[in-house]
Amino acid sequence: MITLGVDVGSLFTKGVLLQGDDMLASLVWETTGNISREMDEFIEKIAEAGKISRSGIEVCVSTGTGDDLVQEADFTEDEVACLAMATRVLIPDVELTVDIGGQSITNILSDPDGEVLNFMHNDKCASGSGRFIEVISDALGVEMSNIDATVNKAAKKIPVSTQCAVFAESEIVSYVNEGESVPDIITGVCEAVARIVVSQTLRLGAVNKFTVTGGVARIQGVTGVLDERIPGEFIAFPIDPELAGAYGAALLAQMEE
Repeated sequence: MITLGVDVGSLFTKGVLLQGDDMLASLVWETTGNISREMDEFIEKIAEAGKISRSGIEVCVSTGTGDDLVQEADFTEDEVACLAMATRVLIPDVELTVDIGGQSITNILSDPDGEVLNFMHNDKCASGSGRFIEVISDALGVEMSNIDATVNKAAKKIPVSTQCAVFAESEIVSYVNEGESVPDIITGVCEAVARIVVSQTLRLGAVNKFTVTGGVARIQGVTGVLDERIPGEFIAFPIDPELAGAYGAALLAQMEE
């Protein structure tokens, strides 16, 4: 059975095409105000990448903040259920999934069957999210893809006290004017993001193993701090962590016979 999971996030739209347990293709596009009109091309592109015809997609499931924009979807699934399913299938002994999205943080406790036991979601502010890092890195002229390389050049960690991206940008400009180095400031930004994530995560209690999903999970400057401060063993997500929600949606689609 060939299924398509589409995760429409605040910053990026992700797609995963599955045939049974095999990932045929994946696709990540920037989310725009025209995503509903662009979805037709999105599906064509991922079908082409998977070397199948569009008609070969048997079930399409959408999730994420813009799940209703995917008119081609047969049904929608809550992103918490999708993330829990992806974790259960790929790393079944992990109890906690920490998803750091473009504008939100979601912590999910689940059992080995993928049942969600508890979760906590923060989407009221961009603090601790990918957008927070993006705003500050843009102000410093650092590409998101170069954050870890920049952190590796740091001699110290400049503390970022505010949790608001707008006020943090002003704080960062002050540091630059004082002559602080960009690597030292970026390291402090990663620390600030991790601090917010840890604070929310610890409210769900200790676990034996946890993983991190979302685009921020690719930034070791953040995940390294999470590994140090969240009790339990950190297990890296085995596929691109940004695809976790879409992957889970495609898995749930396979349950529709």
